[in-house]
Parts: sequence; structure tokens; C-alpha cells
Amino acid sequence: MTTTQIQCFLAVAKEESFSKAAEKMFISHQALSKHIRTLEAEMGIVLLDRSNKRRVVLTDAGKVMFDAWTEIHRIAEEAIERAKRIQEAEERSLIIGIQDMKFVRSYVVPLIRTIQSSNVEISLEYRLGSPVELFRMLDSEEVDMLIMISSDINENTRLQTVVLCENALNLVVAMSKHHPLAKRKKVTLKDLEDETILMIDSSYSGEAAKRFQKDLVTHDFHPKTVKTFNGPRAINIAVETGLGIGLLFDELLEEARDEIKTFPVNLKNAEGTDMLLVWKERKFDMLAKQLLEMSRNPE
Repeated sequence: MTTTQIQCFLAVAKEESFSKAAEKMFISHQALSKHIRTLEAEMGIVLLDRSNKRRVVLTDAGKVMFDAWTEIHRIAEEAIERAKRIQEAEERSLIIGIQDMKFVRSYVVPLIRTIQSSNVEISLEYRLGSPVELFRMLDSEEVDMLIMISSDINENTRLQTVVLCENALNLVVAMSKHHPLAKRKKVTLKDLEDETILMIDSSYSGEAAKRFQKDLVTHDFHPKTVKTFNGPRAINIAVETGLGIGLLFDELLEEARDEIKTFPVNLKNAEGTDMLLVWKERKFDMLAKQLLEMSRNPE
């Protein structure tokens, strides 16, 4: 039993004619007749009384099936229309995962305002999280896209990416203003070998922590102690209270700025750190292009 067979039967029942039904369905009389005979054979039920030469009429069994299939067809059509409306609404909605960093948030807010004031009909939601949390949300389809820092993305990723802001962040060593090294005009990695280095661990940043630790080995930098923290706020407190010297992006120093002295430091994997728009599903390609244009040409 196929949908085509049922449609052929319904058409004949409504038109009371094989010829008119065939013409309406754009198939031959022979093909239409074959579909209905096959349907009757499979069901073991005679649906049409063909004895009347003027018009085809339904048998009593045919009337039962005609009513049932007509109702099923109506329900199916309504379901299809509802499904289309739902899909259209989903296509106009967007959930963005945003890296929970003050610099990123301050960049995203104007972008959200631009989207809201544009003629692009998008119902926008957002989620905040660490890089590790954002990737988990993207994998589980809790979010559609991410806005995050390029150093936190694996270089061999298969995700779709586009640069929203080039050279967005700067890597620094950060220390309490009471630290003896804070009096200097310049600090090198060599000066820090006897210090405790404070870094964000991979449970928060994922890829970035691995990259920077690899860089330190490449620079033959072997500090006395390395302590890792599960977020930038913890490092802010540790630096301010003199527990060590932080190695992190300057933009992560959101707190106690007046109590902290920073010096720029160059590591290969921190150079040219961009802010990216990241997505997985190709269905968001066009939307990503629109967001990129909005970010570069805010109204």
C-alpha cells in the first residue's frame, strides 16, 4: 500500500471517473487503474464498483476507506503546514554561545543590538560559558553558533569559522604591583624562571592551555612552579594577593586592575589571536555571512 495508490483511489472516488482522475493526476488511465487494482489486491477489498458505465461508485467497503483516508489526508496536510511553520520559526531563531570574557561580551552586545535593529528577522538567544563548555553546547546542539577566541580552537578543527575581530587579545605576564619585578620597565621569560607561574588550565580553556604550555617548552622556559586555575577570576585573585605571576590574556584581567602590573610577552600561539564566529551545521552558512556583514558594518 503506497501513498500514490491511495491518492489515485481518492481521486477516482471524488471524480467518479477514471479518465477525469487520470487527467487531474497527470498520469495515464492505464497507470491509474493499475495502482487501484494493486491496492485492492493488497488489501483484499473491492473499493470501487465498476459495473456502472456512466460513473464509478464506491462499494460499501470503499466508502469506509474513503472516509478514513480523507480524514487521514486532512490530518497529514495540517501536520505538514504546522511542521513548515515550526521549521520557519526555527530557521529564524539563533542561539549563540558566547565566551564568558568581558572583552568578548563588550564586543557582542553592540552586535546583538545591530541584529535587533536590522531587517533580518532573527529571534536571538545566547548562552555564556567557558571554551570547554561552549564546545560541549555546540556538540549537543544547545547552541547554533559560538563567538570565542581563536586560541581556544584546535588548528585542525572541521568546524566552520570566520574572523569577527582580528588581533583581538594580547598576552601578558601580570603581577602584583608590590612584586619586586613590577618596578622594572621590561620583563622577559628568563626573569620569571624562579617565579610561580599562574595559568588557566585545560578544564576551562581547553586548547589554549595546551598551546601555551607547549610554547613555554619551545622557549626553553622552565619556571620553578606552575599552578593552574579553572578560570580567569581565580587568577585575578591569585595575582593580586601575590601568589605568583599570571600568564594570560590582558583582557582576562577584569578585576583589581589598579593593583596589577602587566608586561607584554610574545608566544607563537598567542600572536594574532582573533575573535571568531564558529558553527558546525552548513545550514547556518548564510546566517553567518549576514552576522559578519553586520559586525563589520554596524548601523
